[in-house]
Amino acid sequence: MKLNAIAKAALLSLLPASSLLAQEAPQYGAWVAGFGEYYKVDNDKPNSLDSFEDASGLGAELGFRFTPEWGARLEWSRLNFDSESGLNDRDGERFGIDALHYFDKKQTYLFAGFKHQNLGENYRLVNFGLGRHWDLSQDWKLVTEAAAYYDFGQNFTDFGVKLGLAYTFGGNSSGSNSGANPAAQAVAEVDSDGDGVGDSQDRCANTPSTDRVDAFGCTLFDEKTVFSALDMLFAHDSYKIANPQSQQVKNFADFMQQYTDTRVTIEGHTSLVGTEAYNQTLSERRAKAVKRLLVEQYGIEADRIQTVGYGESRPLDSADNDAAHKANRRIHAQVSTTKKVKLER
Repeated sequence: MKLNAIAKAALLSLLPASSLLAQEAPQYGAWVAGFGEYYKVDNDKPNSLDSFEDASGLGAELGFRFTPEWGARLEWSRLNFDSESGLNDRDGERFGIDALHYFDKKQTYLFAGFKHQNLGENYRLVNFGLGRHWDLSQDWKLVTEAAAYYDFGQNFTDFGVKLGLAYTFGGNSSGSNSGANPAAQAVAEVDSDGDGVGDSQDRCANTPSTDRVDAFGCTLFDEKTVFSALDMLFAHDSYKIANPQSQQVKNFADFMQQYTDTRVTIEGHTSLVGTEAYNQTLSERRAKAVKRLLVEQYGIEADRIQTVGYGESRPLDSADNDAAHKANRRIHAQVSTTKKVKLER
């Protein structure tokens, strides 16, 4: 227990003063991890006996997470360095301390700290890198990291990557607070907005209690595709719109006004009566008439609407009768977009 208290005190010295105010009751526990490491040696790294090649090794770390954003750790590793000649291979130790800053909900973090490396010669290194704890279960995490190690005194930079397994403990479970003051427990468990996440961890205040939320009390969303379609029929040999105030036209225009980032192509078609060239021109006029209606009467921006005429090339019904001809004298348009929709409990 005494060693644990000393380690925590040393790690706290790396954290910003503003975060120390919240350290009386750490809520994100601690972890202990073992890892394997591949270590890339700078060609300029000095060695009195020989030049180093790359190294590999094993190590362990003890870490503490004091707030959702800040943590720290002690690290030790033992590395085996190969020499270029093969005659002066070295085993060496590295130990040091790091501060960790978590910047997303998936436990990705930046870290920086100081390391001492002993390979017969001593190297004092400043390191920084990127890592992540991947959830395997409630208590076990997969650890991945990449880091750079810079020696200011001898001006070289090594690089390393780690893969490890961490066991987490000391979180906000009922057992971990068994010795705490009951009044302090009651304060820690207050949930002002009733979303199921205590105020001490809630990053989104006043979330409706009906919303489904993440671990930090923020509403979860899903993406949903919404669309609107416009189909209009025309009289024989005409591009006049019979009912420009129809509910279908209003609904289509309302959709485009609500989702201002949408664009649409209006397709014009004709029946199989008449020449192909004439029907091509007629289909283009029908499409342009609908565009003019949407722009002039409903206020849709002209550059959001394209028109195309297909003439008689895409009939809905190829029969040679009045019903088929009527169905083919038409325009068609469809517009769609995605929107965020709240997930509810």
